[in-house]
Formats: sequence, C-alpha cells, structure tokens
Amino acid sequence: MLTLQEKLTAAENRISKIHTSTDHEISKLKEEVKLLKTENEFLKNNSAQVRADICHLNENLTDLSNTFTDVKIEVRYLSITLFDINTNLRETAEILQHHNISMQNMNSDIANNDRKQSAALLELGKQHVRFIDDIRNTTRTLNADIEQFQTDQWRLSASVSSLELFRNNQTNNKCVLFLDQKQEVAFTAGVTSSSATWNSGTLIFDVVIMNTGNGYNPSTGVFTSPIGGTFVFYVSAVEYLSKYLRIDVVLNSVSKVRALGEGSAGFQTGTNMVVLNLQKGDSVWVKHSAGKGYHSESVPVTTFSGFLIL
Repeated sequence: MLTLQEKLTAAENRISKIHTSTDHEISKLKEEVKLLKTENEFLKNNSAQVRADICHLNENLTDLSNTFTDVKIEVRYLSITLFDINTNLRETAEILQHHNISMQNMNSDIANNDRKQSAALLELGKQHVRFIDDIRNTTRTLNADIEQFQTDQWRLSASVSSLELFRNNQTNNKCVLFLDQKQEVAFTAGVTSSSATWNSGTLIFDVVIMNTGNGYNPSTGVFTSPIGGTFVFYVSAVEYLSKYLRIDVVLNSVSKVRALGEGSAGFQTGTNMVVLNLQKGDSVWVKHSAGKGYHSESVPVTTFSGFLIL
C-alpha cells in the first residue's frame, strides 16, 4: 500500500508539472497572439494609409507612376506578412488542440491507474482479513491444545498422587500437598496492541490470561520458577507489516529456541516450543533478536505461555 501511495504521489507530481508547463506555454502563446494582433492592427493602419496614398497617386498618376509601382510591391509584401500571420495562428491552434488531447489521454490513464490501484487495495484488504482469521483460528486451536495438554498432565499428576498415597499412608497429607502445589504452575500472557518500533530488550506480555502459581511478572515479562521441575514454554509472535521479526526464548540470559516471522508478506507468524528443566528461581523470558515491531489485536495473537510438567 505504501508503494502504491508513493506511485500515486509521483503521478500527481508529474500531472502538476505538466499543468504548469502547459499553463506556461499557453501564456506565451497568448502573448504572441497579442503581439500578432498589435502587428495586425498596425498593418491595417498601414493598409489604410497605403490606400490613401494610392488615391493621391491616382490624382497625380502622371508624375508618380514609379512610386505607384513601389507601392504595389509593398502591398504584396504586406499580403505575404498577413499570410504568415494566418499560418502562425493556425499552428498555434493546432498546438493547443494537441495539448488538450494529451491532457485528456493523461487524465484517462490516471483514472485507469486509480481504478487498478483501488482494486488491488481491495484485494489486499480481503487477503489481510482472511490471514487474520487464519491466525485467530490457529491461535484458538493452539490454546485449546495447550489447555487439553495441561488438563491431561494434571490428571496424570493426580493419578501419580493417588499411587503415592496408596504406597505410603503415613506421609499421605504431606505428599498430596506437595504434588498439588508442584502441578499448579502455569501461565499465559499476551499483548493487545501492536508496536511498529519495538527493536530491543524483553518483549513484555502485559495482559495476563492465566498465572497459576504467580511465576509470571507482567511488568517485566519474566517468568521466575517458584519450584524446580520440567516446564514447557510456547511463544507466538506476528511480525508487523512485512518488517521481519526474530525472537528468542531465553533461560537465565541464554537463548534456547528462536521464532521467526519472515518479512516476505505482511503479518507472518513465528512460533516455537521448548521443554526446559528449571531450578527454583530460574528465569525465562522472550527477547528481541532481529527485526522491528510486532502485531497483535484486542484478542491477543502475540502470546507467551508456560506450564509445569513434572
């Protein structure tokens, strides 16, 4: 769209220059016509004077026969000059007609280009809507899969807890408490507005959807493990208008996996998942690696999630 707007601006500048050039040429032609009218008036006055001289010469024909011949020659020259003036006027009219035809053709071309660009923009808008719908559907599917996975893990943990209770009745209450606390660590956070300028540091997902165990800090964008165990982390980021985006999932300042949103087309999505063994107090976050900006909506499409497996 930006390229099309730049082309349209360039076309408008060319039209403005053509209008300016045409107005200048018309102004020059008007000045030449004015001069020609003045010259024509002058010639008319000379013709009247010549006619008066001819009358006078007719009265004095005998003495002024040679002068009469010279006057005929001068009248012939005046006729030639008038013929040249008429020719110039016709050429001026042809030039004006040519400019009018050129302007009409140019206006027609501009109108055709406007229609083509409008059609192209409409098609791009439709593609954008379809792409956003695909992203939303994919995000909903992924979130549903994650929630199902979490549910399955919690059910498995409950089964393990029941088995532990059966094998050791004396420490029953302590084991149940320990297992329940250990399994209830999970979070999902996102952003609800886009940024065209983000190009360094931590990507802060400031909208918390779920934060069981309070391990995620929406002010800093950092998850700090409240207990040790095996965690799954998932990140999804949409690049901003073909600007390219590359982000890393980081454990204690060490990049573990990378998500890439290619810039060949608008709103490309980069996703990745990583399984990490964490000690209590370990930190995991998403940081900038390359590119500029990210896209999101009121229902987040750029998100960061994590949960405890064991």
